Amino acid sequence: MTVRVRLSGQPDEIAAIIDALAARFEIAGGERAYPNRGAVGVRVYLETRPRPDTNGDGNGSGSPGGLPPVISCGGAG
Repeated sequence: MTVRVRLSGQPDEIAAIIDALAARFEIAGGERAYPNRGAVGVRVYLETRPRPDTNGDGNGSGSPGGLPPVISCGGAG
């Protein structure tokens, strides 16, 4: 199962999110940042896949049938 993801924000914040995702998922892409049109920051496109060694749970337990927790990024207004 592959999921395509678009991240938008400041480059350092995007890098931190990619590092967090990499703990649970195989990451492809993300090498190129595109300037956002009409907004500050950049956008990055990734493809993610659960790591086979963890079944997506990040700790090696391979919880069968379970989905990995959702990573929520709320914007402060």
